[in-house]
Amino acid sequence: MKKLLRLQDGEMGLVLTLSAILFINFAAMGIVKVVSVSGFLSEVSGHYILLVWAVDMALLVLVTAIQSLIIDKFKRVSLLGGLIIVIGVLYALLSTTFPWPGFPLEVSYTLLYLVTDQQWLIFPLIFWALVNDIYSPAQGRRLVPVIGSFAFLGTIFGLGVVQLDTVIHFGPVALLLFNSALFGLAWLLVFFYVRKQKMRQTAQPRITFSEAMSGGWDYIRSVSTFRALSIAMVAAGVTVTILLYDVLADASMEFGSNFQSFYALYSLAIAVVSVVVQFFSGKIIEKFGIRDSFAILPGMMLVGSVVSFFVPGVWGSAPSQGVVRVALETVDQSNRKAYQALVPDEKRGRVSIFIDSYLPSFGTILGSLIAFSVISFGLASGMKFELFSAINMGIAIVGAIVSVVAFFFIRASYEQSLLSYQMKRRSRGSSVFDQLDF
Repeated sequence: MKKLLRLQDGEMGLVLTLSAILFINFAAMGIVKVVSVSGFLSEVSGHYILLVWAVDMALLVLVTAIQSLIIDKFKRVSLLGGLIIVIGVLYALLSTTFPWPGFPLEVSYTLLYLVTDQQWLIFPLIFWALVNDIYSPAQGRRLVPVIGSFAFLGTIFGLGVVQLDTVIHFGPVALLLFNSALFGLAWLLVFFYVRKQKMRQTAQPRITFSEAMSGGWDYIRSVSTFRALSIAMVAAGVTVTILLYDVLADASMEFGSNFQSFYALYSLAIAVVSVVVQFFSGKIIEKFGIRDSFAILPGMMLVGSVVSFFVPGVWGSAPSQGVVRVALETVDQSNRKAYQALVPDEKRGRVSIFIDSYLPSFGTILGSLIAFSVISFGLASGMKFELFSAINMGIAIVGAIVSVVAFFFIRASYEQSLLSYQMKRRSRGSSVFDQLDF
């Protein structure tokens, strides 16, 4: 097992514990994501989910803006434990809305989707910031892909439960209570094991909301590679959003009442492929280097958008979006985390929030509003579905091209950025004296 996971002596226990926590988070999201999307599409007109996405991302920006005030000030293990408690309680509360007489189902599914999407972006931010506090950059390049692979194993487990639900019909109440119990287990792992580990802690001065917002952005503007990466992340948000909606629209038309079964199997296929790719992502990053690995996501987005444009329908959009999703959540995410590990401890949390939350969220809002406007205009003017779908795919292609151009700026400025005074390589986090027991 140690050889397979590339672990060294003394790493097994903590790696498996962190992996189990990540597994639980993504298992819960795998369950709820399919249930909330299929439930929403069955209760509300399909393209209105674009407005839900826009509101969802605006809410996420607000929540993460508040989070940026505390992520670099308090122990991240305490933040993670608190977040786990909040998510578990929210799932338990949401389970009561479904049997509630007179409570609109469309509201229940919308709230469920909003909570899950906040969890999808906020949980990894705190979790990976904690991982970077525990491990050095060299350890991170080796262990982050190993830990990250359990996110996809958890997703596979969750999607398997959803697929079983289409046969046995557990119902949303039982599934949400099951998720709440899973987060109770995750909290026990954090409280009894993770919080006892040694990790870096950086004393932080009190900062205002505006200082928290400007601190991360000022750092990004001062490092040319991060400036180019920020453009790439906004463009990626636009393209990924349009590709995802294209799959949902095509699949709902193609499969109708069997949409939940299709979406569960489709998501399961993406998760299985992601596990395989994630297993090799560390080797991919080591082979090509952090700089050139930034090319993988833009290249996949451009190919996927072009294929979706020329091959309309679910059999063109589903593989295209799947390839982009795999690239985004495996090699690209691991590569971004490896690069962010070079940011000084006291600024890394806020920089990570901008790169992994604010900028993709802004891209998602932009892509959702553009796609919704195109579809609304098309429906009002009697335009055929194929035509406004092609217009949206053209917009997705433009976003992918912008991301490709941004990569070339990343590549050109990468070496110079490493020499910037803002980038500081950190040591292994413990000295010889830390290992002595007096």
